[in-house]
Amino acid sequence: MFGRTQPQTVPTDRIIPLREWDDLHYLRSLCHDFTFRFDDLLDAARLETALGRLMEIGDWGQLGARLRLNKNGKLEYHIPAEYDKKTRPAFIFTTTEYGMTINEHRLGSQLPKAGQDQSFLSPTSAVFRPLVCHQDSPRELADWIYTDRPQLHVHVALFQDTTLLTVSYIHTLFDAVARTNFFKAWIAVLNGEEAEVPPFLPFDQDPLCTLGKGVPRQNYTNFHRLLGGLGLVLFGLRYLWELFWFRAEEEHSIRLPGYCVNQMRETALQQLAAATPEGVEPPFLSEPDIVAAWWVKTMVTALNPSPGRTVMVMSPFNVWGVFGEQFPSGGKGFIGNAFFNSYNVLDVGKVIEDDNLAYLASKNRQALVEHRTQEQVQAMTSIQRNSFMNIPPLVGKSNLLFMTHTNQHKARYFETDFSAAVVATGVPLNERPHALGRPSYINDIEHCRLYPTRNVCRVIGKDAAGDWWLLFKTRAGAWPAIHKQLRALLEIDRPLADRADRQTAISYQESSLSKSDSRVVGALMDFYILLKLLV
Repeated sequence: MFGRTQPQTVPTDRIIPLREWDDLHYLRSLCHDFTFRFDDLLDAARLETALGRLMEIGDWGQLGARLRLNKNGKLEYHIPAEYDKKTRPAFIFTTTEYGMTINEHRLGSQLPKAGQDQSFLSPTSAVFRPLVCHQDSPRELADWIYTDRPQLHVHVALFQDTTLLTVSYIHTLFDAVARTNFFKAWIAVLNGEEAEVPPFLPFDQDPLCTLGKGVPRQNYTNFHRLLGGLGLVLFGLRYLWELFWFRAEEEHSIRLPGYCVNQMRETALQQLAAATPEGVEPPFLSEPDIVAAWWVKTMVTALNPSPGRTVMVMSPFNVWGVFGEQFPSGGKGFIGNAFFNSYNVLDVGKVIEDDNLAYLASKNRQALVEHRTQEQVQAMTSIQRNSFMNIPPLVGKSNLLFMTHTNQHKARYFETDFSAAVVATGVPLNERPHALGRPSYINDIEHCRLYPTRNVCRVIGKDAAGDWWLLFKTRAGAWPAIHKQLRALLEIDRPLADRADRQTAISYQESSLSKSDSRVVGALMDFYILLKLLV
């Protein structure tokens, strides 16, 4: 950024400061390339025309706003009075056509899809960026504020049997659930149902602007466990040491088969029912609760922290329903960030106990129910307003293992229906689980700048085959242990022949991961000794 200057302000642009909960420092640091894989041929021109029409409906044209950084260090939107497709477009739309099937493409053939056994453990999403993005697609804040680039860059990669549709944006624009609002509005126009497009909530209206103001911080249920002062300093030093000592990171996409999740959930519900007094209704557990519990147990086991440490799992949740009076339309038409966090604090020893998924899943559910109230969100935001750069608080001890789990299943990405743009079928409908114009895989590349995202899990959602997709990054040396636990999970209630086939299908990944492990064995031992001294 050094030496770069922002474009001159256009006098006719309307200038609006970003909403308070959109212009957070860590949101500025995160950019995404979000890709749908369709096993059909979509009409790129039809997609572009529909998106252009959406920008003409009501205030939806505000999506074409330009980002600028003002003299006070705050972000603001500069909204053009009108758009010109050549000089100042409302969005950037690019296409690349490949005269081949996707399996004939070197990189494309490696892209996962629904029901593909080889994709239980896949490469990092970032590997596919040359395939799913244009060479000019943005990847950091500077790409917006030092250009006159609009908020959205849409890229379509066209194969003879597959279409890859990618939307690149910065996190200040919207969160994972509001991203669905954008897709639904675009699809409504594509379907010729413009009356179904909800009114866009203008950027100068902030339904959450008063959150936390004048609210006692002591109302927060975990106020007595907040990390601050010397404890916060010690946590920061430990976290920095982790990043320094274990510099090598790996990110992978994992597909948890639906039959595994279903059986884990059934077993957990049976255990909870057996432990519940007669006449009392047993606790409810959702599939995402089980997925979260499996991930936490898998990660803590792989990282192998000292038994005396605590684990803090921070889980974002959407607040449209919590503050229904601020979102009378249920959040439809809202483009922005409206998520806050629940906190689940666990002892390492309890996490790694055998046969305890029911306990971990119920603790996850309990934390979510406890935090997802107006009183608790108000108290948490009061604390956050008084923190450095409005960073969410930490709960637990200074030796806590920080983890974040974000459940995006609520957005129902795999149910996104672009069938109105389909001009031909790629994979025959009787050979796939997903319907026409529905994605078979979702690739989400997260670009991070000055903001570590280690041990952050994104649950992308449940596909049409009933399988769950997770994406997370951690130490390179932890992946062999994660892979071992995944392989053990796949043995649940399956014929022996299938087990042998799956073992063959994923064995190549273990050999590649073991190379990363060998590079850090010595570092693992040294760091373990250091932890014993610190904790």
